[in-house]
Amino acid sequence: MTGRPAGWYPLLLATGSIGIANSVVFALLSNLQDEYGFSDAGLGLIAGSGFLVGLIGQILLAPFADRGHSKALLLGGLGCAVLGNLLFAMSSSLVTLVASRAVVGLSNSLFIPAARGIAIRISPDNVAERLGTMSGIELAGFVTGPVIGGFLVGPFGLKVPFLVTGAVALAGAALLAPRKLPEPFASPTSTEKSRIALDLLRLPRVRAGVLMSMALFLPVGFYDATLDVYLTDRGASDVFIGMTFLAYGIPFALLATAGGRLADRRGAVRVAFLSTIFVAPLTMAYGLIAAPIVILGLTVVEGCMQAVGVPASQSIVAAAAPPGRTAAAQGLAGGANLLIAAITAYSAGALYKLVGPGWLYSIAGFGVALFALLSLWQARVSSSAQ
Repeated sequence: MTGRPAGWYPLLLATGSIGIANSVVFALLSNLQDEYGFSDAGLGLIAGSGFLVGLIGQILLAPFADRGHSKALLLGGLGCAVLGNLLFAMSSSLVTLVASRAVVGLSNSLFIPAARGIAIRISPDNVAERLGTMSGIELAGFVTGPVIGGFLVGPFGLKVPFLVTGAVALAGAALLAPRKLPEPFASPTSTEKSRIALDLLRLPRVRAGVLMSMALFLPVGFYDATLDVYLTDRGASDVFIGMTFLAYGIPFALLATAGGRLADRRGAVRVAFLSTIFVAPLTMAYGLIAAPIVILGLTVVEGCMQAVGVPASQSIVAAAAPPGRTAAAQGLAGGANLLIAAITAYSAGALYKLVGPGWLYSIAGFGVALFALLSLWQARVSSSAQ
């Protein structure tokens, strides 16, 4: 990989710490439900609140990274991650748990678009490869959080996992604060960068990237709201559930850089679409399997496929963004991901009870295929217009 500035590695480590702080709760949802006695719909409220706040934050706040405020957004995101986990540790009701998750969700919307904007603007070459590396680190952190939660909740209770992951985010902030980082805007005279991200949807190529990103992210809301309970219902332990998240994240983290390199060489649209061909049926298969160990095996395969598709989808958005709008475009895609994740997370808890896991995960797999086809259509519209 070429063109790595001095602050690249601290940025990657801070990215991992954000992922850890955001995800620890997802291995603890059933424990929180047992402790505080809220309904299955409450699972969706907790998971969905972070997505909803993140959606608003990414669309409204990401453009500030294009105006020279990347580092402030990065540190603000890490600060929200610390605060949100402290609030989780002090929570004692569904209302405070939902509020805590909202604060943690804001941390992601502040940090991730700014970080991706920096990765894109380092060099015009190997963009998907750098985005793949960052996505791999982000996902490695995201799956490490549930592992930490699963290991700590048994011997230490519900508060300690949140305190530990909050401390990890604080360490990420301390590591990043003294570093000089490149700002991702193209030129100080750009008029485009003053706008919010939604206007970028006028561009078919941006729409193609956003839709492909949504296709690959769509199952996340279903998983975050129900996978812990689904595995618990099938006899899986807290440690096993944490390991299931890890089984997804390890291959993703190991292969995401190579997946981005493949997108750079073979074409981002083609690589991303081929990934969804595998992800859609894999998602459907989760609800048809009763053995937790087989479900764990499926997560390994899905992690490999997502490692190929996710950097490619981010690269489609990066290539389509006008000059001076790199972070805004990434924020738009991230916001769209969080919108679909919020909708699915809010509905997943009730659907899990109403139609069962088989239909629930089949709906998710169908959604992956639908959004991927819409993305391919918009990519062709863009090609025809050129």
